[in-house]
Amino acid sequence: MLRGVNKKIIEINNVEGGYFEKILFFVNDEKRSEPDSVLSRQAEKYVSDSCSLQYKKSFFSSETAKILLKMAISGGIGLAVGTLLL
Repeated sequence: MLRGVNKKIIEINNVEGGYFEKILFFVNDEKRSEPDSVLSRQAEKYVSDSCSLQYKKSFFSSETAKILLKMAISGGIGLAVGTLLL
């Protein structure tokens, strides 16, 4: 039950990504006196920076390349040692 609620709410409708229709921001009591343009800009910035979809990194990254190189070097060293011991 809500009584005497006096909140400022910013509604963002153009959310990218296709998963969400809208986002509601409840403005902090200390910041309610800020102009609407400042609050809307901050809400849009938050949506674009924090709520955007994070796409999966490609499989072949620099870390994968380093691991593959280490494995190849280790295999080459093992092959060389094995050949010398025969």
